[in-house]
Amino acid sequence: MPIPFRRPSAEAARSLNFTQVTPGQKSRPRTAVRTVIATTLATITLAGVAACGPDKGLRVEPEGETSPTQFEPGNSDAGPPNKPFSLTEIRKTIVEASGIAVTGRATESAQVIDDCEECLTFGKPFLSGDKKFQVVTVANPKQKSEDIAGAVISEKDGKPRLELIATGNQMKLNPGKNGTLVVQEAMYADGDDAGYPSGWSVQVFRLHEGRFEPGQRFTRLNGET
Repeated sequence: MPIPFRRPSAEAARSLNFTQVTPGQKSRPRTAVRTVIATTLATITLAGVAACGPDKGLRVEPEGETSPTQFEPGNSDAGPPNKPFSLTEIRKTIVEASGIAVTGRATESAQVIDDCEECLTFGKPFLSGDKKFQVVTVANPKQKSEDIAGAVISEKDGKPRLELIATGNQMKLNPGKNGTLVVQEAMYADGDDAGYPSGWSVQVFRLHEGRFEPGQRFTRLNGET
């Protein structure tokens, strides 16, 4: 963090001249002058660092990272992303449900999935207790590098069940700590260019009595949490 610096006036600069001496006074050695200057600069630097301090607000990863740093990644022993259900089976489930899940509605996303086969891809699966959940993401048909929705699938009576569907700009859906799910989306203000949002919103979903319920939401807009 840059330290604000105000240039002193010429008169103030003269008063701070360490080599200036009064009549009859011995001049100071150069080494002493350098020591004083170095000590002063070190003190200012330390004060600036202390004033900046670590940002205790919400930290969201830059583009390209996989999850907000405030949430630990989920377990890595959930097995392959395409088990027990294939992408074809999951697509059929979402379309037939018209994008209406146990938690959340996204009928427009279901239409995208039906019309754009390559827009649906697997995300990282996770476990909550002993139960496995598969994750799929839905890409923007016009900009496939950006996701507009994510869905969570479980197994019920041997068939895929649409548990949760969430939508958002540049959405990221990732497993969190203790079987939670972290949904991150971009927040745009008036005048923002595409791909350059003013902030981010992060919400945690927790599994409670067989349903994913929305929990804490953190937002950061224009650098403020």
